[in-house]
Amino acid sequence: MADKVLIYIEDRVIKGIVLKILREKGLEFLEGLDIKDIQLKLDIFQDTIFFHIVQIGRGTSKEQYEFVRKVKEESAADFPVLAIIPGDSSEFVSGAKKAGIEEVVLIPEKREQMRDIFNTRISEFIKTIPHKQPMGEQEHQKEHGTDDLSSDEVFKQEIKRAVRGKYSISFVMGRFTGVHTGLIDEFYDKLKKDMRDTDRIIHFNHHTFIMVCPFTQKSYLIEVEKKIREAFERMFGYSRVRRLDMYGVTYPDDGKNIDELTIIMEKGVHDSVIISSIREPLKSISRERLEEYRKMLKLYK
Repeated sequence: MADKVLIYIEDRVIKGIVLKILREKGLEFLEGLDIKDIQLKLDIFQDTIFFHIVQIGRGTSKEQYEFVRKVKEESAADFPVLAIIPGDSSEFVSGAKKAGIEEVVLIPEKREQMRDIFNTRISEFIKTIPHKQPMGEQEHQKEHGTDDLSSDEVFKQEIKRAVRGKYSISFVMGRFTGVHTGLIDEFYDKLKKDMRDTDRIIHFNHHTFIMVCPFTQKSYLIEVEKKIREAFERMFGYSRVRRLDMYGVTYPDDGKNIDELTIIMEKGVHDSVIISSIREPLKSISRERLEEYRKMLKLYK
């Protein structure tokens, strides 16, 4: 899911040019419908975004620049922003600089020149962006504090022990949003102090972990999640920007093997992310927006 381009462009001609060029370059994209929709996409897909393209409108530039500035200052988003701006005023350039936008492309007077100009600039822009570290084998398979065990092997071994010992084992998947990767190991260290010696933290991928809790029945899952939540809030406080979404399962209650259990956890975390991203009062959400949420909740169904 990495290397997606988040775009917010209202002009249909320019949007067509941008999307065609992104496709030619083999880049996937997420399209935002408005500022609220962009925020929703950021909440859900922040860790997979390569860079953001936004068209700055004449009547909405202040709101758009403020939004970009806020995202850069208040979140752990480390992706650059390219702004497409009107070409007849230095006001838009200075606004982009104040907002922390890394690159701007001016719309030429002759629209037919836009394709060549954008294609050249986007190619140069991409070269300056260090790709997000892919979820490589070493990172994906790394247990916190251990380099020689894959997560799948750990899970399978734990379930084999549970089968032999005839006891329950619980797993809690947690996914970070808005947390800088440099702070994740520190969080793991603090969390381990609150857990039992038999519990283990598995670094599942660059923004997801799984807590493995042997001898833990399903009725105690809520206590495990509570401990994790309290450790997170002690370190990061309570914020909609920095968030931890979780979902727990128990063997053998919820599944007989790690594949079944992982699928259930991923579905649960995904739905939690979507629900946590709803920022409007439910009674004020339009039918169209509610339908969009429903579709997102069905992605793993």
